[in-house]
Amino acid sequence: MRIFNRINATIQSNFNAFLDQIENHEALVTEAMQEVRLASAQATARLARLQQDEDKLATRLADLRKDATQWKDRALQAGTQDEARALECVRRMTRAKEDAASTETQLTKARELRARLVEDLRGIQSKLDDLQRKKHALATRQFRAEAMKAIQSDGTSALDEITVIFDRWETRVSEAEGYVAGPALLADDF
Repeated sequence: MRIFNRINATIQSNFNAFLDQIENHEALVTEAMQEVRLASAQATARLARLQQDEDKLATRLADLRKDATQWKDRALQAGTQDEARALECVRRMTRAKEDAASTETQLTKARELRARLVEDLRGIQSKLDDLQRKKHALATRQFRAEAMKAIQSDGTSALDEITVIFDRWETRVSEAEGYVAGPALLADDF
């Protein structure tokens, strides 16, 4: 059993090392951040829908309260003249108050949900901003390290190689200038 565990650990280690070599970390981070942005955009769209529902609930609550007041006034007016009509107005007033209480509870829950969602979206955006800064910092460090590695590869500096190339180039240009200026230098002005 131990031998299988060792073989498994060795294979996983080698596989993880292989992935580290071929994995494009910046692309993976960019893709993951894009998925989070998409989810955030969808949540923002849901937030707008939730706001619309909240507005409808607030309007309905106001209408129900107005209806309850109207039914109360009608019950008072009809109470002395038509008792059956007054009782029906009281029943409707009671139903409107019950509906208003239920709507008020729904509205309170909707407001709490919207507040939590807004706070969560702010947190997500803050985390995304932090991740974006970290991604840029790591990418910059990676490019710097790769540039430094290229400059100091194999113990010889790429800058030294460039300097040698410039020296050879300058020698070649000087030779060409000497060849062109050669006959003019041999002329005797005396």
